[in-house]
Amino acid sequence: MDAAIKVTPKMPSTFNEFSGHLEPRDETCAAQLQAVHPLKQSELNYNQHRHNLDMQMLRKHEGLAAPLKIAMELKAVSKVGHLPFLPSTNVARDVLTGRDESVEFSDIFNLEEHQELLRQPHAVMEKVMRM
Repeated sequence: MDAAIKVTPKMPSTFNEFSGHLEPRDETCAAQLQAVHPLKQSELNYNQHRHNLDMQMLRKHEGLAAPLKIAMELKAVSKVGHLPFLPSTNVARDVLTGRDESVEFSDIFNLEEHQELLRQPHAVMEKVMRM
């Protein structure tokens, strides 16, 4: 093959495929591959943000007592104990937050037979009681 026709493969030092406001500030390839989408943080905090907005709206319509009552109920529900070897479903918390009316990914694919929480009750209780 003629040397003039042969193309030598060369890896670029940067990938500048991004355009507009999504372009990362760092020009290295590794930094561009690890760039996080702007909506990722928003989606991670979605439930907390929605709860805060619901409590603000409830305070405007019903007064301060309603959100305080729900906050106290949520705190009381979070302190309810169960045996350490049993998985907690937190049905009461789901009812208070309104998550009982929605079907999510974890509701379908988080079945007991797929969980790794199932442990031997006697061993767990002996560990908790330091026997």
